[in-house]
Amino acid sequence: MNNQKPLPLISTSDCSPVPVFNCQVILSKPDDAGKRTGRVANLAGITAEGHSERDVLSSIKKQFKAAMQEYAKAQQAAPFLDPPELPQPGEVERFLPVHL
Repeated sequence: MNNQKPLPLISTSDCSPVPVFNCQVILSKPDDAGKRTGRVANLAGITAEGHSERDVLSSIKKQFKAAMQEYAKAQQAAPFLDPPELPQPGEVERFLPVHL
């Protein structure tokens, strides 16, 4: 027999939802020196470069998060591109969930 009491349930009003944004990134293939570039496909003006995909994505995520925080602080909607840019031949797309 189980004498344990059930866990209390919480409602959505008990929780503070954390904003999550979709950051769509387009990455180039490595150049002759192994350097990659990336750009955000759904928000203009955020780019990065590095020697690995991880470096590029890390830099872009930091920039994207800072931009979203500034839009939230100013109580402005982010100017997301609709439709977002599409990858060109040789490029790949990555999707990053960004929590504020």
